[in-house]
Amino acid sequence: MRKYKIYNSILLLALFLVNVGCSDLLDESPDERLEVNSLDKVSATLIGAYQNDRGYRFTHFCTDNVTLTQNVFDNHPIIEDLYSWSRNFRNQTHQDSPSAFWVASYGSIANVNLALESLDKLTINSEMQAQADAIKGEALIMRSYCHFMLVNLFAKHYDQTSASSDLGVPYVTEVEDELIVDYERGNVEDVYNKAEKDLLEGIALLEKDSREVNKNKYRFTYPSVYLYASRFYNYRNRDEADVTQTLAYANKAIEAFGGADVMRAWSEYGSDNNGPIDIDQQEVGFVQTSSTWTSFNWTYQMTSDINSSELSKNPFNKKDERVSGGYKRSGNIFTPTGFFVYVPGYSEQTASDIFPIAEAILNVAEASIRLGDYVKAKEMLEIIGLHTYSMDADLDENPRGPYDPAALTTDKLKSFYGLENDKQAWTEYLLFERRNMFLLRGFRWFDIKRYALDVEHLLEDGTTVKLSDVAPDKDFQIPVFAIDAGMQANQ
Repeated sequence: MRKYKIYNSILLLALFLVNVGCSDLLDESPDERLEVNSLDKVSATLIGAYQNDRGYRFTHFCTDNVTLTQNVFDNHPIIEDLYSWSRNFRNQTHQDSPSAFWVASYGSIANVNLALESLDKLTINSEMQAQADAIKGEALIMRSYCHFMLVNLFAKHYDQTSASSDLGVPYVTEVEDELIVDYERGNVEDVYNKAEKDLLEGIALLEKDSREVNKNKYRFTYPSVYLYASRFYNYRNRDEADVTQTLAYANKAIEAFGGADVMRAWSEYGSDNNGPIDIDQQEVGFVQTSSTWTSFNWTYQMTSDINSSELSKNPFNKKDERVSGGYKRSGNIFTPTGFFVYVPGYSEQTASDIFPIAEAILNVAEASIRLGDYVKAKEMLEIIGLHTYSMDADLDENPRGPYDPAALTTDKLKSFYGLENDKQAWTEYLLFERRNMFLLRGFRWFDIKRYALDVEHLLEDGTTVKLSDVAPDKDFQIPVFAIDAGMQANQ
C-alpha cells in the first residue's frame, strides 16, 4: 500500500504557531517538551487538545446561506476562495482557511496521543483507575471526533459503494518524534472504522463510572459525547443499523441533557445576560470559541433577501423567532441573533454551541424519517416548532398568528413542497429546520454534502458559479504543504 510523507502534526502545529509568535515550541524536540508523569498532568495535556481558535464555521461562506450583497464593498481573498469553492486557497494560514483547521486538528490529535501514551506509562492503582478510565475515554473520543471532522471536510462524503476506495485522511494514533513520518492517507471507510473503534471504546470507559466524567462544557461531557455518537452514525448512514444507532444515541443525549423540556424558547435569549451560549443552561452541550469572520461585513454574506425568500418561508406561514431579528450591518447583510456571542475583547472571536440539544432532537427526527416513523418525527419537529415559532396570539404584534403544531401534517408538507412522496416531503422540512436552527454555525455545509444538494453563487462580475461544477465531491483540498510533502491531492 502506498504511503505518503508528511511533516508530523506536532511540528506542523509549531510551524503554524511561529507565524503568531510562538517560536519557543521549536526549541525542543517533541519528545522532550513535556514530562507527563501524573494523572493531573495527563488531564492537563488533554485540555490542550481542545482547539479554541480554529473552528469549522468558515463553511458558512460555502453554503446557500450566502450570496452577493448590495452596497457592501469589503472583500478578502479568503472570503472569495470559500465562496467560490476554490481548490487552491491563497492564504493557507488564515483563521478561516480549511488548512488552518487541518493544522489545528492534527495539533489536537498530537496532544491526545501524547496524553494516551503518557497514561499507558503510569502505574495505576485501584484508587486511580476510575479517573484514569475517564481520562482515557475522553481522549479516545476526542481523537475520534477530530478525525471524523477532518474526513468530512477533506474527503468525499461516506458512500457505502465507494468508501473503501475514496481517499481519506491520515488517522494518527502514535506520538511523533521525527521530522518526517510516513503516513497512509487511507480511505474513507478506514477512517470511519478507526473513529468508530475509538468512539465506542471511549464511551465504554466513560460509562464505567459516571462520577468521573467531567462537567465542563468546554470539553466533552455526557450529553455531547452521546450527541457526537449520534452525529457520527447519522452522517455515515451506511445501513439501518446506523440509523438505529443514530436514534439510540440521540435519545441518550436528550436524556443526559435532562430531557427535551430543557430547550429554551428562542425568544428567551434576549432576556439572558449571557445570551444564547449560557453554560449554566442545561440545553448547552459543548461551547467552542474560535476566531472567524462569518458574522462580519463582506461582499459575499447572508442577506435580507435570503431571509425573506427562503429562511422566513415556512409551511405554516408563521413568524420564526430565529430569523425575525438581526444585527445592524452594511447594505442588505442579515446577521440573525441567537446563534453565537462575541468574546469580550476579541472582535473576531465568538462562542458557539457545537453540540446543542436541538441537534439531538433533530437527529431523532431525521432517523425516524429514514425509518418511516413520521409520528415520532412529527413529535420531535413539533418540539422545535414550539421553541422557535412565535406563540404570540396578538395579531397586532404577530399578524401571522401563533404557531399551531397540529398544522404539521404529511399532507401539509407535500402541498407546501410540491412533492408526492411522504419521505421526501418530511426530509425537505427536516432540512429546512436544520438550516434555520444552525445558521452561522457551519452545520449547513455538511447537510449540503450529505444530501448532495447543489449551490449556485452569484459573483461580482455578474456570472455565476455552481458547486457541482467546481467541487462535485464537496470536499476541501488538503493543504498545499501536505501535497508538497508527497500526499495525494484531492481531484
